[in-house]
Amino acid sequence: MRHQLRRDPVLIALAAASVLLIALLLAGAGGVRLFWSALPGYDLLLWVFARRVAAMPGVPADARRFWRRSGQAAVFFVVGDLSQTAVAWLHPGPAAAVPNPFQAAAILAGTCWLIWVMLTHPTHLPSTAAKVRFWLDAGAVLVGAGVLIWLLLLPHAGGGRGAPVALLLGTVIIAMTAFSAVKLVLSGNAPLTVLAAAPMLAAAAVQGVVSTLVTADNAHQRLLLAAQILPAALLTFGPRLQEHSVRLDPVRSVRPARRPYSLLPYTTLVGLFAALPIVLRDGLGPDVWLLLGGLAVTTALVVVRQLLAFRENAVLLSELGAQQERFRSLLAHSTDITSIVDASGALTYVTPATERLLGKSPAAVLGTTVVSHIHPDDLPAFTTAMDTLRATPNASVSYQARYAHADGSWRWLDVVSRNLLHLPSVGGYVSNARDATQARLLQDELRHQATHDGLTGLANRALFDARLAAAASHPAGHTVAAVLLVDLNDFKVVNDTHGHHAGDAVLVGVAERLAASVPMGGTAARIGGDEFAVLLPGLDVRAAEAVARRFLDLLEVPVTVDGHRLLVRASIGVADGDPKAAEALLQRADARMYATKRETQMSSSS
Repeated sequence: MRHQLRRDPVLIALAAASVLLIALLLAGAGGVRLFWSALPGYDLLLWVFARRVAAMPGVPADARRFWRRSGQAAVFFVVGDLSQTAVAWLHPGPAAAVPNPFQAAAILAGTCWLIWVMLTHPTHLPSTAAKVRFWLDAGAVLVGAGVLIWLLLLPHAGGGRGAPVALLLGTVIIAMTAFSAVKLVLSGNAPLTVLAAAPMLAAAAVQGVVSTLVTADNAHQRLLLAAQILPAALLTFGPRLQEHSVRLDPVRSVRPARRPYSLLPYTTLVGLFAALPIVLRDGLGPDVWLLLGGLAVTTALVVVRQLLAFRENAVLLSELGAQQERFRSLLAHSTDITSIVDASGALTYVTPATERLLGKSPAAVLGTTVVSHIHPDDLPAFTTAMDTLRATPNASVSYQARYAHADGSWRWLDVVSRNLLHLPSVGGYVSNARDATQARLLQDELRHQATHDGLTGLANRALFDARLAAAASHPAGHTVAAVLLVDLNDFKVVNDTHGHHAGDAVLVGVAERLAASVPMGGTAARIGGDEFAVLLPGLDVRAAEAVARRFLDLLEVPVTVDGHRLLVRASIGVADGDPKAAEALLQRADARMYATKRETQMSSSS
């Protein structure tokens, strides 16, 4: 951006011409004729530059309208300054430095139009009430500004008030212009960037000061004429700089709104009241009645605006109270827990549902950390969810965890959390938790039924195969696993002699002994009627044979059914190998089991 400005021939030429013109005026060359001949040229450049910005592609419609209307204000300045140019050439002399009535009126009209353009931008008003407020504010500022500009710029016979009045009014003009520029720059739909607004605001400030000192006194005429070239040049810089800003990035010419209200009407009213005692020093006259009339109208508009604001505030407070009561009622009777956790993990807000779901009062929970209420086994999943949530503002995550109940039990909660740390009114993670205990228990029960034998509670064939496949793909890289296949001897005799209920009791007893024999990490399963299997990942055949011996030792204790002590025998086949070759491993174990069964049968027959 800086390189573009340094290479802009228009800005360079304009700055050079302005410096040369100021030097000539300070030297006394040309006098008022040179000054008034040059000033319409600046007005014309302002009109050209404003129209160029309005015609640029990519400029929003509101900004385009603003610059087009600003160019219209420049037309008033051109007409007014040309009239004074004619006066300077027709009636040269020190008195030609003072604006004529037509020129002052044209400048007044252009300034009022420019203020109107600033006040009516943007025009996006959400409701009828907002439109009424806007027009009251705009009317108050325009009436007050018009009165002050009239008193400042129009010449008065006799000059009764002198420099103090003009200085005060000039200061008020500067303040109003500054407030208008700030309003535009800080609005949600600003038509100009800060870079473009800065020279235009500086131009208003310089012009406000210089215009209070315009005089026919030849002693200071050179300095004053030269000083008035500066604001004219600065004013033309604004749209030219805006043109560069739009060309560089049309989107970034808009800045977010900082304040939803304007101090302009009140500033105007203060300026009118401040000017009143000074104007009254010369007694009652046209200026006094003009000021009093403007003060009355502006005060009335501000009062009406304030009364409307009071009424709207009362309605808003009533609605807010009703919404708060409704919100409190919803939270008080909700079955879900809503909570807020700060950046350190401490609970800063919880709803009354905490007592219904977890048996803990909100007062007892506030200030404690969330992790102190979560089951240790669920903390890894919770930590992962929080890491994801913490990484992005406004991010949302869902997780399920067990939370401690006051009675010592655990409750499953479905939790949805959102990161609202970036909102000052919240400043934390907002969570909504719903009781999922019954659903989770049912889910666990269904999962258990799908993977376990309904009679013995051992793993079924599907879970056994899954565990065997998991052993083959274990990250630790198990290269060996042992398998035991167990088949009960003469189990059919038990069913035929004592009934199927006795057979079921025997199966349950065998399953209990088998489960008691399997070390941690192993899986005991029922894979058929009276067939069982054991998977021992990472163990070889020697360790598996030790497990088989423990199981056979436990089977030495008879199973008691209906007063009958039934001794159960079993044949076991043991094999080890690579779990990736699961089929071959099972076949070897099955072959050894049947070999053992044949040996047992031969021993019994002999």
